[in-house]
Amino acid sequence: MTILNLDAKLTFPSHHIPPDSFNILNDSLPSDDFVVSRSPTGAIISLYGDIVWDFTIYHPDGKPSPLLFSYWDQGELTPNRQELIKEIKHIFFILIWLRDKSPLSFGTLRNYLTITRDIAKFAERKHTTLKEVIGNNKLFLEFVRSQNSGWFIETLSSLLLLLIASYQNLAIKIIEPEIIRQLQKQNKQYRASLNQHAPIPTRIYSEILKNWTCYLDEWEKVSNELMQLILECYEYKLSCSAKRAYFHSILDNVSEPLKNFVNEHTGQFTIKQISSLVTATQCICKLVIQAFSGMRDEEAQTIPYQCIKEVISNSQKHYLIIGRTTKLNQGNAKTTQWITSIEGLKAVRIAQKIADHIYQILDEQGIQKNTDIFQYPLFISASYFGFSSKPIESTIKQYRIGTLYSKQVVDKLIPQIKLADVEELEQIDPHRAWRSEEIFLIGQYWPFTTHQLRRSLALYAQRSGLVSLPSLRRQLQHITNEMTSYYAKGSTFAKNLINDDKSHFANEWQQTQVESNSLGYIFNVLMSNTPLYGGHIHWMENTLKNEEGMIIFDRKQTLQRFKKGEISYKETIMGGCTKVGACNFTATNWLQINCLKDNCRHLIVSLPKLERVITAQEKMINLLDITSLEYRTEVSHLQILKETKHKIVELKGAE
Repeated sequence: MTILNLDAKLTFPSHHIPPDSFNILNDSLPSDDFVVSRSPTGAIISLYGDIVWDFTIYHPDGKPSPLLFSYWDQGELTPNRQELIKEIKHIFFILIWLRDKSPLSFGTLRNYLTITRDIAKFAERKHTTLKEVIGNNKLFLEFVRSQNSGWFIETLSSLLLLLIASYQNLAIKIIEPEIIRQLQKQNKQYRASLNQHAPIPTRIYSEILKNWTCYLDEWEKVSNELMQLILECYEYKLSCSAKRAYFHSILDNVSEPLKNFVNEHTGQFTIKQISSLVTATQCICKLVIQAFSGMRDEEAQTIPYQCIKEVISNSQKHYLIIGRTTKLNQGNAKTTQWITSIEGLKAVRIAQKIADHIYQILDEQGIQKNTDIFQYPLFISASYFGFSSKPIESTIKQYRIGTLYSKQVVDKLIPQIKLADVEELEQIDPHRAWRSEEIFLIGQYWPFTTHQLRRSLALYAQRSGLVSLPSLRRQLQHITNEMTSYYAKGSTFAKNLINDDKSHFANEWQQTQVESNSLGYIFNVLMSNTPLYGGHIHWMENTLKNEEGMIIFDRKQTLQRFKKGEISYKETIMGGCTKVGACNFTATNWLQINCLKDNCRHLIVSLPKLERVITAQEKMINLLDITSLEYRTEVSHLQILKETKHKIVELKGAE
């Protein structure tokens, strides 16, 4: 940049040629032949006059990064729409060239494009200009009232603030500062409410995880034949050269299981649908990786082919996923890692096998030995086959990441909402009118979004007893153990991650632990219908019961007690423990015999759980030598267990 020339504020990979610079002495916007993006060889990719500014060439991971300015759903490009597009381009010219700040990430630019296109739609409906909408107080407020998304309003106000600080001769007049301040106040309320959003109900969560893993199991049964079929069709297409290729002779010879699998998920057995199923499977793999790691959507999309790091500790294998986060350094990527489970590992392995076939047609041999692992994305685009869209033609050695969205396949794997799901939401947040919201109506499909996976994993992958559904407990058992080991507050591994990145999932897991423990305590103790016994139950009945014998408690106060460290809750084999910090007896006496004998003030015993322990203890004793010390010890423990049960039955009047 010189004194008079402004360069594009973009983050450029090394050896890339930037767009044109802009001379600030100009009183008008760039001409249509102003270069917006170039290849490393200098070839023009996008011009200012194009309806798409394609910045894929500059994305550090080669992720598709086009800014598509067409905003209408149907119809043609009219003169009025052409003028609105010019206004959208003016905004993005300010954001990229005229701002005197750090570069915005491509993800942020895409978010602003979503907002700007909606403003253009509104302007078209009102027969006005985009600049009039954001510059006229009355019209602007009408537009804001037409939106019901907290994220939308927050992003809109952020965009307006960026437009204020631009060169005056090309600045855009926007609404009064007081209105922006009101929006910012609304944004704070929105941000404060984000952590209160309910996770996926446990039954639906379990169903989703089961459906995804079952899909991948079915995929593995036919994947070898399916990928070989695609390669065969690809080779045949190349041999046809300019002639149109027909694949009937190849498709007619496939097995029935493969044909059934494709028809079940796409409805048509064509090479285009088969190819689209590859992208759908990559999408499912990404979702499973997110579900069993807590990664954000962008982080999961950009993980490299060689992303698995094996660690052996106490003779046990643990698996870390290497990737990059863009939540730091103004959107610039930084290497980090996440713990995952065997389910996450399996999804990575399936995605790697798909990637192997795509790299094969690109004659890529260096994946395994290249030191720059991020040169080879795990989710490389299946568009390289050229069956579902125009083949990717690139003049650079930067592999394109797939557009991992498959509504046709993914939506089929999302279950419908039942009454029990709504009742569970009402338990988690009783102050929200769930039944009045259309998206949560019984019979509707659950309104799934990927950010729910992170929230749900943080809440449920804890040893809090919050998850009572046996199927979900089994599904999350491994990842819960891994996260308890790696992300616990005393863990050096977690400290290092969080010190480098306050937004890492490890921090969210730790922060959510208090909420998970408090909800587990509320559901399993305060709201329990099963007979309970123990020192803590004695305190509870003497402190929290009203004259009618009902347990009265305040959710907010209960959560505050957990946050202040006045109480804790951990699920145990007997019921639970409310001791803050480590228990002195747990490691040496998993049956909590000492706690039972002393009626520990932190003890919670659930009668159904106690009965299961008694049954298991009796079976174990039957296998012991009756002359051994171990036999006599375990019999004495059984006696204490039975005495405790007798006390509960007497106190609670249980049968």
